[in-house]
Amino acid sequence: MSQNVTALNRAGRLTAPQLRLLHRSVNPERIGEDDKGFSHMEAWDIKRHLIRVFGFGGYDTENRELALVREIEIPAGNKSRWTVVYRAQVRLIVKDTAGREIGHWDGEAIGDAQNQPTIGDAHDLALKSAASQALKRAATNLGDQFGLSLYNKGSRDAVVGYSAAHPPKDWEKKTEDTAQAA
Repeated sequence: MSQNVTALNRAGRLTAPQLRLLHRSVNPERIGEDDKGFSHMEAWDIKRHLIRVFGFGGYDTENRELALVREIEIPAGNKSRWTVVYRAQVRLIVKDTAGREIGHWDGEAIGDAQNQPTIGDAHDLALKSAASQALKRAATNLGDQFGLSLYNKGSRDAVVGYSAAHPPKDWEKKTEDTAQAA
């Protein structure tokens, strides 16, 4: 009977393999550096890792706000160049293996596109940049695998070593399920 109670109490929670992945330090090869020397992770890599941890269809994103902040036309002879700035708020919704929401987190960001040849290119790039940055910020709430440690002066070392909600006895048994998730 205690196994059934335990199973019921775990409904909607993260699985042991998910917890093992989430408690690991981020692979340094997933971290890049921008032109200002700041550490960052690419949006495609965050999405790849969301799929690895939560599965295909195991998360959703919702654009809560996409707002034009500024549009600047820069005359350049008989053509113009464009600089555009957007503000985005994106909600990341994580689901359990049965498709039920475990939790959601919002991220906010500004994205710009400078000196673009067409107004369409400028809007497209700025909007995608803002939405991608906002998703990455929302994902940091899931810990080090999603760039949380980078907010600690660009550290690659895990800053979440323990979670009282998910004690190591629930997930630390080593299995092959984490070997492929570099």
